[in-house]
Amino acid sequence: MGKLHIVGGGAIGTLFAASAQTNGVPYDCYPRDMKTMPSYAQWLDGQSIGLKPAKPTPVELAKTDVLILPLKVYQLKAALLQWLPYLTQQPTVVLLHNGMGGLETAKELLGCDYPLLLATTSHGALKVKASTGDVYVQYTGVGATQIGAPDFGTGTPQTLTALSASAPQLANAIAMLDTALPPVQYQDDILKALWTKLSVNAVINPLTALHNIQNKYIADTEFEQSRNAICDEFTQVANACGLEFDAQTVHKNVLSVAKATGENFSSMHQDVAHGRQTEIDAINGYIVEMAKKKGIHVPTNTLLVERVKALKL
Repeated sequence: MGKLHIVGGGAIGTLFAASAQTNGVPYDCYPRDMKTMPSYAQWLDGQSIGLKPAKPTPVELAKTDVLILPLKVYQLKAALLQWLPYLTQQPTVVLLHNGMGGLETAKELLGCDYPLLLATTSHGALKVKASTGDVYVQYTGVGATQIGAPDFGTGTPQTLTALSASAPQLANAIAMLDTALPPVQYQDDILKALWTKLSVNAVINPLTALHNIQNKYIADTEFEQSRNAICDEFTQVANACGLEFDAQTVHKNVLSVAKATGENFSSMHQDVAHGRQTEIDAINGYIVEMAKKKGIHVPTNTLLVERVKALKL
């Protein structure tokens, strides 16, 4: 087995590290700031899992290793540039982020033939600073990770077994991640899965950030018009980009996720609350960008981007 190398000191990356430690998967963490790297993760049952000391700088990776980047899209380019000199053996790279645009960045820097996986997760985790000053991660909700390879075109393997035959390195990387933090589910159409996640984020993230509310309030009647408008615009753009979505189904899924994660605060809400840069450009901004390329008018998403950016002023 290779080793799992986790970039950054965020909540989801720390969750992978703590679970990897529990499940016997070798790992190392590489935070941007050693001082804000969580020292442990607190599981749903109250159990605390201490993490091994993080590493301050990248190391040369073996081909059997997996480099996972659970970062914001806007952080991805700098991280990949830092790691490029250490990827000469072409280990598998996994992009795990909200929003879209990361694939284009990775292809630009790594090349179109690099062994690359895209993933999205529904696990819930929150980075917390204790009264003692310790930083830790609170596991807030069990979910699943969907993962797949973006570049097979029409010959995409339909199952993980089929992927093992055509791309064993990618299949082995998925197996390692599934051992570290299960379940990790192979998706033959990972781009559809990522667009589905985008549709949810496009509604929940900006509305919770703008109105300072938990996810559950998105289902309230006062947001019905906004929800429908965002979902309608998303569907137009996604379908113009070659996917197949139905606006009513998209809307039902958004409501389902908002209720299932009702007590949570969205990542964009937390970014605004803590004065951090948001991912609005990679979420609603991505919809606006694709809409311009397709000649589609998306006034609701355009306004949301402007309003969220104004929150930072």
